[in-house]
Amino acid sequence: MTDPVSAFATLQSAMLEGWFRTAHSMTECWRRSCDAQLSLLCAASRHRSHAEIPSGPSLTDKYGRRCHDIDPERDV
Repeated sequence: MTDPVSAFATLQSAMLEGWFRTAHSMTECWRRSCDAQLSLLCAASRHRSHAEIPSGPSLTDKYGRRCHDIDPERDV
């Protein structure tokens, strides 16, 4: 007859090992999901910045002070 204590210990160690492997794979999936979301958000912010409409004097405006470049005496 088999020893019930050793069989139960074997069952518990197998369940613990399975739990550890499941937790590890779930953590890896979660990490990959976070990495994918981060890359998606970074790509979205990169595409958005070049489509900015110039709005006059601003530190980030590529046209500088364009609204102040008009000479009212010359352009009348």
